[in-house]
Amino acid sequence: MSEFIITLASSSDKAIDENNEDEIKRIIHIYCEEIEALNVLEDKSYGYYILGNLWSKLREIEHDKNINKVWNLEQKEVFKEIYYFRKAIQQSNFKDLDLSIQLATYVNLGNVFSHYGRTINAIKYYDKAIALKIWHKDVVNHPNYFMALINKGLALEYYSELDYDNRHKEFFIKFAYKSFKEAVSIIDNYLEKSNLDKEYYQNIKENIISKLKWYEEQFFNEELENIDYFLNYKTNFSENENEYRKWCLSNKLFLNSLNDLGNYDITTHDPLNLPNLITKIEEGFPKVVTNFNQLKQEFITYRHLLFEGIYEKTQKYYNKETSIPDDYDYNLYDINVEKIKMAFRGFYSIFDKIAYFLNEYLILNMNKNQIYFSNIWYEYKNHQKIGIKNIFNKSENLALRGLYLISKDLFDDKQKEFFEVLEPEAQKINDIRNHLEHKFISIKLFNSELLDTEERERNLSISQDELEEKTIHLAKLVREALIYLSFSVHN
Repeated sequence: MSEFIITLASSSDKAIDENNEDEIKRIIHIYCEEIEALNVLEDKSYGYYILGNLWSKLREIEHDKNINKVWNLEQKEVFKEIYYFRKAIQQSNFKDLDLSIQLATYVNLGNVFSHYGRTINAIKYYDKAIALKIWHKDVVNHPNYFMALINKGLALEYYSELDYDNRHKEFFIKFAYKSFKEAVSIIDNYLEKSNLDKEYYQNIKENIISKLKWYEEQFFNEELENIDYFLNYKTNFSENENEYRKWCLSNKLFLNSLNDLGNYDITTHDPLNLPNLITKIEEGFPKVVTNFNQLKQEFITYRHLLFEGIYEKTQKYYNKETSIPDDYDYNLYDINVEKIKMAFRGFYSIFDKIAYFLNEYLILNMNKNQIYFSNIWYEYKNHQKIGIKNIFNKSENLALRGLYLISKDLFDDKQKEFFEVLEPEAQKINDIRNHLEHKFISIKLFNSELLDTEERERNLSISQDELEEKTIHLAKLVREALIYLSFSVHN
């Protein structure tokens, strides 16, 4: 670690501990560009982590000043916090950082997503923190480890409140119990060996024990202790179907909230629908149900098309008499690659259809030719954005907030607001989409980064592995959005 980063970390910690808002803002203003310009990747990753912590403290200070800001949809501090923690994780050497920094980054990112309403994403990052135990046994001795377990338990409780399916609620509550109970045993061990923040962690332990007692009053011990058993339902599918379903399960691509609890066979189907709706007789069958059915069917179709493109390789008889000259440019021309491209375009198109759904359901009365997932949230005057629509900004609907935060993961080249985007890879995903829809894209046999700059600018070039990775990422984002869309109607 360089002297620059060590000094920056020390001054940042001091400003945070002293609650010094002016000093925190000064550090961010002075050092933000310097961190971006760092050449040593380890320093850069740590630098982004520091920036994430500084913005996190500013969020806390803002909310202390005015508690009502917690429910504001537009929160600059939250967005910057997410952006920089993600940047830290996406550096190639993030895993070389001290274990405590890795843990803290995952937990902090999970916390901010949980705070805002992207519960599914929060659980993902808590799980990443907890999974560090697989490679580092001593990670359990760190406070951030048992805090990951506790905060995951809280996120599971929030999830149970969002889900309209009462059969699912019980599983989320029982998994929360399991997470809390594991955390208590680890806190006990920590308190025996350390005096650091002992009173703070003792209070946390007592609060969690109170929760455990409540759970134990509601359920039989057998139900709480053997939760995995109740989910361990074995399915019988053909070999091909089994491979497909296992792939969906491991990538958490089922439209089934229980898939977020783990890879259990019982979750290998798509039960997600809209909750029960009440309408007037003269209005007939709710149009939004029909619209949601289409969204669901399209997602499932693109999901299978993606699987086919990656694993169920179509035989090349279709090309038997087709002349495709070798362009000596290491390009792939293949029906399976085209399936992945179609899946990518299809997944992306669902976002704007979600916006159309919201316009119909919430009666926003937007111009139907100008409805996009990026602009559904805002009021406009003379084609200029003037703020968040009141129906969203004053809402305490966590699922709806989660949907809005997903919209911030998609780069909108029409609005030219890149830094408002919270996903560092958003512009690359948007570039792929634009080239697939309107231009040309070359799928290379090797890593596209090996190409010279002129070649990359002339024609967007990526490897097949990168195309597959970005399409799976997009599929997960759409799946999360569809779940929040359903839950937002329920809440």
